[in-house]
Amino acid sequence: MIDDDELAPLLEESAEELYEHAPAAYLSSLANGTIVKVNQTLLDWTGYARDDIVGHRRVHDLLAPGARIYYETHYAPLLQMQGSVREIAVEIVRADGTRLPVLMNSTAVTDDRGRPRVVRTTIFDASDRRRYERELLRARNEAELRARSSLALDHVYEAVVLLDQQGRVEVLNPSAERIFGVETATVTGKPAADVLEGWEAVGDVPAGACPEVVLARHGVQEQWLAVAAVDAGDGVVYTIRDVTSDHRLEELRNELIAIVSHELRTPLTGAYGAAHTLLARGDQLDPGARQALLEMVVEQTRRLSGIVDQILTASRIDTGNVPTAAEIFDASDVVDPLVRDRGEEGVRVVVAVPEGVLVRADLDRLRQVMTNLVENALKYAPGTVRVALVQEPGVARFTVSDDGPGIPASEHERIFEKFYRLDPDQRGGVSGIGLGLYIARELVTRMGGGIGLLPRERGTTFYVDVPLA
Repeated sequence: MIDDDELAPLLEESAEELYEHAPAAYLSSLANGTIVKVNQTLLDWTGYARDDIVGHRRVHDLLAPGARIYYETHYAPLLQMQGSVREIAVEIVRADGTRLPVLMNSTAVTDDRGRPRVVRTTIFDASDRRRYERELLRARNEAELRARSSLALDHVYEAVVLLDQQGRVEVLNPSAERIFGVETATVTGKPAADVLEGWEAVGDVPAGACPEVVLARHGVQEQWLAVAAVDAGDGVVYTIRDVTSDHRLEELRNELIAIVSHELRTPLTGAYGAAHTLLARGDQLDPGARQALLEMVVEQTRRLSGIVDQILTASRIDTGNVPTAAEIFDASDVVDPLVRDRGEEGVRVVVAVPEGVLVRADLDRLRQVMTNLVENALKYAPGTVRVALVQEPGVARFTVSDDGPGIPASEHERIFEKFYRLDPDQRGGVSGIGLGLYIARELVTRMGGGIGLLPRERGTTFYVDVPLA
């Protein structure tokens, strides 16, 4: 412990020494700004010699250009009005041209008449404070950037999953939550393979490779996912897009090509064969054989035309280019051609549609729907096809019934899907591209009606409802 005799010399400090080596810089200036006194601290900070400043420079001469303008337009007038200025941040230019951020405080000393005699200025080195402010600003900008990035991540269509180097979940955006059926809070920090169902297929995609489409199974459900993985240094970022609908569309497109190719090839082969025979040996055939071949050409051409018409109609429906009229007519006008235009098959169609029931619909479109239903019944079922009409509240209900094999209840909705065929392998010997009932449903819906099947123990009964007039 230091005794009093030893401590006394250490405490012997003059006011001049305290002024010269204070932790803050001091300067005194006249009313016109001419510097008349500075302490050693200011000289040490700036690198100037005392003779370079005292009596030769004014306060604003030490300031950077921007600070100099501020001093002349704000600092000096404010000092004159208030008598003091506190905590003004400016930059001083050192002797070597570098800049020193400082905080200036000035107080004016006046005479008895209130006239300024000298201005005493205290200057604090603000380098650390400026550095801290820059770091604080940088941190705030980074936080705002992360917040914006998080906001963007929450709204992107693709799922984003970040795993650490041990394969544990760190980040899961809302799209990823929807795909995997989880919540971020319940899976964060846990191995993806344990908490994300179907991750085995996703995790097999190597980082840096081209995006791959993989099949992920969720219980009995199948999900096709387009996956890309990027090495993030301390983990792996996966971007995932659900392409199940695209995959199904591609399958449907391939199936359509196969169906249409097959359905077109059959009548084309028949028509080509008949035409080729007529061309090669037509003069050698008896009239009956020639007539049969000509009828084959006509029938197969009619089939081709029907297939093309169905494809074009379905395309127009999908583009909304199938207008329907709202006209009033007798319901019996719909069914007359069903028997008249059927030829020999017409004797199998029994119609029980009374006259005098007025409906509001598109006559031609409704005939098209009923014709399709009757033709299907004639193709799939032997025996009689019955067409009837009953009035229900607000609607007229047409029914087409047969005693064929019927349609399973589980298929009652699917048969109205585009390109769906109950017998895709044509084991029953009946061809088709699966558009007839799809077109029928779309047309009836556009007329403000409905179409479906009625439950039966044997056979099939389709109904078509249209508004009463």
